[in-house]
Order: sequence, then C-alpha cells, then structure tokens
Amino acid sequence: MQYKLTEQMEKALEIAEKERKGSLSPCILPGHLLLGCLNDGSFPVWEAKQKSLIDPSFVRESLIPHEETMSYEFCQPFNLPVCLSTKLVLKQAVNYMKNYNQIFLNEGHVLKALIKTGQTKGLLTRDQENALLNIATISRDMILSLKRYNSTGGEYKYIRMLSNQDGEKLIRFIQEEFGSRWTDSIQQSIVQQKSSICVAMDQDGEEIVGFAAFDIQKPGFFGPMGVVKNRRSKGIGESLLHFCLKEMSKMGYKEIIIDQAGPIEFYEKTCNAKVIPSIDLDCY
Repeated sequence: MQYKLTEQMEKALEIAEKERKGSLSPCILPGHLLLGCLNDGSFPVWEAKQKSLIDPSFVRESLIPHEETMSYEFCQPFNLPVCLSTKLVLKQAVNYMKNYNQIFLNEGHVLKALIKTGQTKGLLTRDQENALLNIATISRDMILSLKRYNSTGGEYKYIRMLSNQDGEKLIRFIQEEFGSRWTDSIQQSIVQQKSSICVAMDQDGEEIVGFAAFDIQKPGFFGPMGVVKNRRSKGIGESLLHFCLKEMSKMGYKEIIIDQAGPIEFYEKTCNAKVIPSIDLDCY
C-alpha cells in the first residue's frame, strides 16, 4: 500500500499505541484506534466531540478485550501490533483515501472506516457517529486573513497564469486526473476569460502537472486545486497556493475562503488557514 500519513494521523497512531499499552492488550483494537483519532488535536474532531458530547473516558472504559487479541500481526507500514478487525479498518481507510484520489491517510479516513465497519458500536451512540461523519470526515470551508500575508511563494518556479492556448490542455488534464467534478466551472471560467487560473508546468514547459484557481465559485473563494498524483508532496501544491494567494492579495482581498478544503491539515500548515466552525448545532 503506497501512501503517506498526515502528522495528525501519526499522532493518532501514537496515542492508539499508548492506549493499547495502558489497557495491557497485546494488540491495537479498533477502540484504541478510535481513541487515537478522538485525541489527535484536529479541530473538526474536537468540534464533533463538543457538539455530540463524546467522552473518550467512556470509550476507554467500554473497551472489552476479545478473542481477536489472541491472534494478531504487525501491520505494515505502521509496524504496530493490530488485531484482524483493526487491520480491516485500516485497509478500508486506505480505500477511502484512494477513492478521494489522495495519497495522505488522515484521521477522517480512519474515523469513517471505524464507523462504517461497525467497530464503534457500543462505544458511540448513533448521534455521535453521525456527528463525526458529518463534521470530522468531510471537506470543510476554511478562512484565511491576507492582511499580514507574506510568503516567498514556494520553491516550485514553473508556475504561470493560464494562457489562451492552455485551455483545452487544462480541461484534458483535469478530466484525466480528477474526473469531471471541476470541468464545468473551469471551462466556464476559461470561456469568460477570467484571469484567475494558474498552472504548474513541467520543467520543459510542455505538460501541465498541477493547477489552482480562485474566484471560480464566488469572489474571494480559493479553489479548486489539484496536482498530478505522481508529483504530489513535491512542493507543487504549496507553490500553487501561494501563487494564488499573492494574486488575491494584489487584488485587494483582505480575507478569503478556501472552498471545501479536503486536506485540512495541509492548509493549516501551509498558510495558517482556520476551519470555519459549524453554525448549525443540529447539523449532524
């Protein structure tokens, strides 16, 4: 399985391992994994916990070792002892990650897998499961102040605004890499000749390896953004983001919205964006 872990997912696994040792279990149970995700410091998870009154201590006290602990293995690449149920949860989480066309496994993937495979039964109520699914495992809008924004723009230098000749090439790139979910809005922007799309090219300047856009959905909204899968985690996405943020700052924007941010941790680390809290207390 070729993937990476977000820092919060690494922290969640560390917590799960500590919970395992504290319970004297020979392997990590799904409940230990749940505790790790509930306490990794993610704002969406914290918000779901607050709104549905999830109590990690109740989860911990409800853990009951079962026959699976007699048979376990060291799951790679984590190198942690896990029972069969935990291994299946992690595999399902990786499947969710792949379905979202991502390469970083995060706590949202794992929480969704825990709930959908029935491993939270007896540990969480139905309302608590729904709160996690609808608050902590989905894309969220984020807000970013540009008043004091200052950045070198990232290390990848082969980025420029979209030219008239690049339109069809960009649409093909998006369809091949991400399907059709963004093509209509990007196509409309190209037709209207909006200067709000930038592209990352390969070093020869021939092939598109990434793109980012703003003012597509609404004025002051950043997104969508995407990088070809085999070039991710190379700094291209970070450079595309900063390129657009600089343009938006020049246009006079003081505050922007990052539309439906999937990799929340990426935007938190790269530009200090904040998740917009849910307004509807009954949203789950």
